[in-house]
Amino acid sequence: MRRTKVIVLGAVTIDEIYERGTLIEKAGGSPIYSGLGVDVTGGEVGAYIGIGKDFVFELPKYLKVVEKSTFEKTMRFTIIFENNERHLILRHKHGTIPLRHSVLQGWQGVLINPVCGEIGNYDLPEMPIAVDIQGFIRNCIEGEEIVLSRPFSFRVNSDISVFHANVDELQASNLDPTKIKDLGYKEIIISDGSNGFTLYASGKIIKRTPIVKGSYEVGNGDFLLASYFTLRLEGLDPEIASSEALNFSEKFSTQGLNLSRH
Repeated sequence: MRRTKVIVLGAVTIDEIYERGTLIEKAGGSPIYSGLGVDVTGGEVGAYIGIGKDFVFELPKYLKVVEKSTFEKTMRFTIIFENNERHLILRHKHGTIPLRHSVLQGWQGVLINPVCGEIGNYDLPEMPIAVDIQGFIRNCIEGEEIVLSRPFSFRVNSDISVFHANVDELQASNLDPTKIKDLGYKEIIISDGSNGFTLYASGKIIKRTPIVKGSYEVGNGDFLLASYFTLRLEGLDPEIASSEALNFSEKFSTQGLNLSRH
């Protein structure tokens, strides 16, 4: 069976995660988490990434790197979980990832998911597209905690176009579904952590609430967007795709990167 081909554009990161007094350093970034969302829903993942010379981790096998921009340092974050709060501090950033349209040829959809300012306002070909707001609106100052303070103006023009933000990002960006639709997005996902997500599509407002609520807290939004987008490209309508994406997201919340499509 031929797999749906989705290419993910964004930076790979090194994440220093502090939780309950323990430090874990590991590879992260939207290509890894969104890539898994594509893979477990039956898609083939391409990665168009930014990465640093200091990156020493092995990328997941499901991630096929088709283009990379190499910088001196990998994007690096410190993530602190404390008193039921998450603090995200940028340690290192890098420049913009250039986009060559020829690399997108042969892929059925492109997922634009920046981590911290590495994506420009590209003139994209008319192809199915999914966009995550997170890395567009972060302030991205090295040594400081991330603040959501930049405007969002990334326009799209496609028959299938999916936007994703969480409730905090939506509030900080001063956007609402009407303003988002004015930017060209036809389907809008607003996630709300363990409460699930709301989908605006085809004139409907669809609320999806998980039954299973795991403890995995990094990459959930990246995974959700990618799984929903892939299911849409596979031909499922928004209602069915959102229901299936919820099921996969419940599994991700308990298994994280250990989740497998097999």
